Amino acid sequence: MKLHIEWTRPHKLRDGSKLNFIYTFDTEKLPKSPGVYIFARRWGASFEALYVGKATGLRGRIKNQFNNLRLMQHLKNAKAGNRVVLAGALRTRPGQQRAKSLDLVERALIRYFLSEGHDLVNKQGTRLRRHEVVSDGSHPKRAFPRHIFVEKAKGE
Repeated sequence: MKLHIEWTRPHKLRDGSKLNFIYTFDTEKLPKSPGVYIFARRWGASFEALYVGKATGLRGRIKNQFNNLRLMQHLKNAKAGNRVVLAGALRTRPGQQRAKSLDLVERALIRYFLSEGHDLVNKQGTRLRRHEVVSDGSHPKRAFPRHIFVEKAKGE
């Protein structure tokens, strides 16, 4: 299945202390459509995802996330860099189910960022549990990735 996400440019978060928030941002610049979003930090040309979420309405969901104390605290406590939010509108094709497509894209992004070693938190502000598989030895260097991150099943 081919899924299409149309990303906005990164929007810099600003100090929200005057509004009793940790961070704030003018959400009117975001699309109302369904899609996925990423709270992250940027420094220079580098980027680190800190949270990945999905929404049936991006603007409203991201606006509500500024009330999520655990998530905002995680953003605040992350290493140096500008805090940003990226929104990606889902563009479905005929026959593609919106809810199932959003689930697939969110899960794929989470797995990708985990595999890259990003400091990602899940939906309830807790760190994703994961195993790390490290490959070394005399195998061809391109045959296996050096690090692989795998989500743990519940109860592990």
